[in-house]
Amino acid sequence: MGEKADVVVVGGGVIGVCSAYYLAKLGRSVILVEGDEVGKGCSYANAGLITPSHAMPIPAPGVIKQACKWMLHEDSPLLFRPRLDWGLVSWLIRFAGHCREKAVNRSIPVLRDLSRASLGLFEELVSAEGLSFEFERRGLLSVYPTEQGFEKGKREASLLTRHGFQPQILDGKQVRELEPSVRDGLVGGVYYQEDAHGDCHRFVAGMSAASQKLGVMIRTHTRVTRIVPQGASHVSLLTENGEYSGRALVLATGSWTPQLAKDLRVNIPLQPGKGYSVTVDRPPVSPTIPVMNAGRKVIITPLGNRLRFAGTMEFAGLDLTPSETRSHAVVRGGLEVMAPLGSLQNLERWCGLRPCTPDGLPVIDRIPRYPQICISTGHAMLGYTLGPITGKLVAEMIAGRPPSMDINALRIGRF
Repeated sequence: MGEKADVVVVGGGVIGVCSAYYLAKLGRSVILVEGDEVGKGCSYANAGLITPSHAMPIPAPGVIKQACKWMLHEDSPLLFRPRLDWGLVSWLIRFAGHCREKAVNRSIPVLRDLSRASLGLFEELVSAEGLSFEFERRGLLSVYPTEQGFEKGKREASLLTRHGFQPQILDGKQVRELEPSVRDGLVGGVYYQEDAHGDCHRFVAGMSAASQKLGVMIRTHTRVTRIVPQGASHVSLLTENGEYSGRALVLATGSWTPQLAKDLRVNIPLQPGKGYSVTVDRPPVSPTIPVMNAGRKVIITPLGNRLRFAGTMEFAGLDLTPSETRSHAVVRGGLEVMAPLGSLQNLERWCGLRPCTPDGLPVIDRIPRYPQICISTGHAMLGYTLGPITGKLVAEMIAGRPPSMDINALRIGRF
């Protein structure tokens, strides 16, 4: 007969684990099903940022033009690999339609409010659950090696200021005073003091342990083969290891969501964006504040006794094959703005797929045809940042409670 619970959560990344935790806090019995180990997907070695300041959606004026210039460069910050895929073509058409100032100004307040609410929940969780994942609120320092880049950074800071942020514009000397590990000669920087950072994999592991204490049953190495809705108040999940069923289901499978959602006759325009990271032993001279080389879209994050270089975006479908060139580009982009760090030791290379919608906003909603099924995906580079608030919103939705904040902009129907 398989296992039963009030809610079955599919996906053991930050979104799924946070959803399971908050559902359990509301008194629901929960089974979480994960095809691999918990936290081994794009939660494993991402940049580690918790960033309200990243409220700018991916589609923005000038992005398409810049992407076309980068198309032939394997090491570019943004790379679209051409392929015969109508889903990609359709997604790009929608994406281009959102690369407008009006769309950006609609999206920024949504991402800002979600991110700030989530940051508050991170602090609550650290206190309530005693989580240890190198969490620190030291802000984020974006630096610019060129005048052209700095001018662009100041324009973006000005836009975010109009939406309630308080970025600090710094000249090259002030950048060095704030973070002495960066190299001499940088033109300037923008400091977003509101941001935080921490090890996402350790956070997910901690939340998994906290969830199990609340009664959540976690089933790893359990690949889903089919979702079978039964009426409007029950759903079965068929897996390679048996059947799981519940009164509700949460689909939090990131870039793989559209594949599973086909069974449900719902189309979510989603493209996987591959990000890279290289983590090394922390050198004697290294940043204490996360530093972003804004021109290269590379972030250098201190995580305890390790230092992580992360960034770039590569659209190549559901392909986790790493590119050595792009991996090297991430490290090179970080070293470009840092003082000499010496020989990098104990390198760990990684890549993961971020689920990207064409408007840059996540999807958190019930499926209209099957109201007992909630889909939560499309967080792009903000999956870690938005994990706690997404989990809380999902739990409220499943429990029939009023949402903590307005989620109309996150509905499936917008597509």
